[in-house]
Amino acid sequence: MNAHVPLSPSMESLLAAYASGHLGHGMSVLMASFLTLSPVARRQMETFETLNGIMLDDAETVEMSEDALSSMMTRLDVPDPDETTYAANGNTESVVKTNDDLPAPLRSVLDHPIEDQRWRFAYPGVRQLSLGIGDDDERVKLLKIKPGKAAPRHTHRGIEATLVLRGAFRDGNRLYERGQLALADQHIQHRPRAEGDVDCICLAVNDGALRFTDNFGRVARDFFG
Repeated sequence: MNAHVPLSPSMESLLAAYASGHLGHGMSVLMASFLTLSPVARRQMETFETLNGIMLDDAETVEMSEDALSSMMTRLDVPDPDETTYAANGNTESVVKTNDDLPAPLRSVLDHPIEDQRWRFAYPGVRQLSLGIGDDDERVKLLKIKPGKAAPRHTHRGIEATLVLRGAFRDGNRLYERGQLALADQHIQHRPRAEGDVDCICLAVNDGALRFTDNFGRVARDFFG
């Protein structure tokens, strides 16, 4: 994994860190998923990639290893996870796409459709699915919030990035819908609430522990922690 850089809660800072390869695995999956859903983020990403290209042009050249070409070809030969699903016994089945409405980077780390996953109770009206893809202090989860229900009120010891995959939630005066990214840090105390008629499903990544501030905090820590 590449070394981490200090993060700040802005889309621009996360995109810049992603473009330069300085995010952990969990945050990288989230940002790659965000890019597939957000034309605005993709345009911004193109700017950062152009800047990185200029910096590479100015960098000193180094010799490649003797097996560099073969290593690259081996990686190119890896089956596309978007094109193949696997049976319970590990054998490749006929091509069937699952989780079709989810971003491809997220689908690649899920072994089953999210409807078939073993969601765990986290808070009244909120269920969670932990994804073991985080680096260092990253905590990566899918959250499913029933309409009208809210996550426990909390603040943060790091950055929290939440990408809406289905449905919508309101945080303060702002409504976040599919493809939108909500960011928070230690200066923000909030309680996101799902809105609409369907469950709100989000991908959430924290690079530090959450600190719960409502009366249910101790119980919530047992599940979200």
